[in-house]
Amino acid sequence: MSAVETLGQQAGRRSQGYWLLSCLFLDPPDSNSLTGLRDSLRASRAAGADGIDLAFLLEMVDGALATPDEAAVAFTRDLCLGDTARDGVLPFESHVREGKLPGDATEQVIAIMAEAGYEEVAPHAASPDHLGAELRFMALLCHAEHEAWLAGDDGNAIASLRMQKRFLQSHLAQWGPGYCTALAGRTKNGYVRAIAQLTATRVSDDVEVLDEICRAIDVESKATEATS
Repeated sequence: MSAVETLGQQAGRRSQGYWLLSCLFLDPPDSNSLTGLRDSLRASRAAGADGIDLAFLLEMVDGALATPDEAAVAFTRDLCLGDTARDGVLPFESHVREGKLPGDATEQVIAIMAEAGYEEVAPHAASPDHLGAELRFMALLCHAEHEAWLAGDDGNAIASLRMQKRFLQSHLAQWGPGYCTALAGRTKNGYVRAIAQLTATRVSDDVEVLDEICRAIDVESKATEATS
């Protein structure tokens, strides 16, 4: 397999992972959605997908299916209401980083999404800097990278990679992992704890992954320039 094919496959897996996480934060769980998610995860595992911890996710979903009402109540209490009796933190970048909504971060996120060609990545999110919307934006950027590698459009693939790195470093990674770690620590529900832990790990790990990929591309680019 060529380096380009490998990068394309990696981008596709990362897109699927981010899309799934965005759905988990944007869509309240109920029996129907959890059953559909479980079936999708089983099919992905059977197909050999490895973009995210499928075994962990299946365990989480099976647990939530046993008590779907509890999962839905916890989702509303811990994410939509922010458990205001304890900390009042809502899953929006501006609320976490600035203590208000909307804030400067909201406008910055809108601007970078528009720069990338996306006017509304999650219309049903209350704000573009909602955690689910920022995860959805990363999924779309990864998908664009995946498609560009497949089409042999290295320039756009690399541009998408750099946009992903920039968005992580300036926005999502600046608050997402910390918010999710705190959420996992305060929630009493296993479903909410699991999606929070999974998201914190994924975002933190992806910072290192993108650093390595971009560094390798820069090295190759310099070597090509030196021999041309």
